[in-house]
Amino acid sequence: MILNKMKQYHQDMKGKIILNLKKIGLIAVTGVAAVTLAACGQDGANSDIVTMKGDTIRVSDLYKEAKQYPSTGTATLLQNMTFNKIFEKEFGKKVSEKDVNKEFDTQKTSLGSNFASALQQAGYTEASYKDSIRSQLLLKEVVTSKIKFTDAEYKAAFETYHPTVETYILPETTEDAAKKLVEDAKNDAGAFDKSAKEKKAEMKFDSSNAQIPEEVKTAAFKLKDGEVSAEPISVTNAQTGTKSFYVVKMIKNADKGTDWKKYKKELKQIITTNKQNDATFVNGIIASYLKDYNVKVKPTEFSNIFSSYEAAVTGSSSSSKSK
Repeated sequence: MILNKMKQYHQDMKGKIILNLKKIGLIAVTGVAAVTLAACGQDGANSDIVTMKGDTIRVSDLYKEAKQYPSTGTATLLQNMTFNKIFEKEFGKKVSEKDVNKEFDTQKTSLGSNFASALQQAGYTEASYKDSIRSQLLLKEVVTSKIKFTDAEYKAAFETYHPTVETYILPETTEDAAKKLVEDAKNDAGAFDKSAKEKKAEMKFDSSNAQIPEEVKTAAFKLKDGEVSAEPISVTNAQTGTKSFYVVKMIKNADKGTDWKKYKKELKQIITTNKQNDATFVNGIIASYLKDYNVKVKPTEFSNIFSSYEAAVTGSSSSSKSK
């Protein structure tokens, strides 16, 4: 998931790693939101807060969850608890402990020595982070099960798809250093290639790769075999505002041709990722499960915690009718 060879890009991505597992629907830590449980507990620990087909969330359940996630707001806790109960019933058998550990280890490796501090910053322990990963993997199963992979979807994805290319990508923290790399490549291509290999700068990626900055991919795909980017490629970190500069040499570019079926596997993953990142699509799916499970919230102060999902469906329906 995270490419280990781009040290500077790693620096840029570190602030995003935890956020990647806090997608739509299953929101994790909110930071400073206070847990206001007093109102819920007035009728006792066994009083119902959320009811649904085949299950219930009681005050005692909420207290237990709040202890595990002390910096998460009550409304978010109730949302997550409800979604987890529903999705575990529907797709629990499709997400194994091995799947969770694999994703956890990937994240841990990608952050290296910064992993512990990143978890703490986001309000997680290792155990609660694994729970969050499981929730996200369940959500992926939920969303994927509702995607219709039609020829039209494949063709649309194919329009902007670029097949896997082989490159050298060298990141620098200053523009001057990057400009020097460009000059070095012009003056002695052999020495440049040798240096790039020593720096383990060889990269293979296609247009769906989310870890390569879009600016770098766009510039790279325009290069011919053996060609080096004429100018450093500037990339601004959205989180920190800091700039990085990249120099790209194309080793082997690729022409996708006209047959989208040749890349059906890759295009299917692109369609899946796009749908998983489509808030309206995901919220609509969640809303349908809330309806199917007849989810009801008892305390009036939390009666609107699922309104955003219902609104997504209403908005989508209105939009469809207006077309």
